[in-house]
Amino acid sequence: METKNIMVSNPDKALEKKSDPSRIILEDILKAIKEIDHGSVQIHIQDGKIIQIDKISKLRMR
Repeated sequence: METKNIMVSNPDKALEKKSDPSRIILEDILKAIKEIDHGSVQIHIQDGKIIQIDKISKLRMR
């Protein structure tokens, strides 16, 4: 089982793309979902804000 922490994008990235920071966070979550075949994506929230996204990928042995 592989665990990979994805830190929430910094505000500078949002300024470069001239996008809303919440859109950047949503893109990070969707990217994490698309990158795994089996596993889970966990979103950590503190004070009502997303602070961390964990991607947990599992390798299935058949």
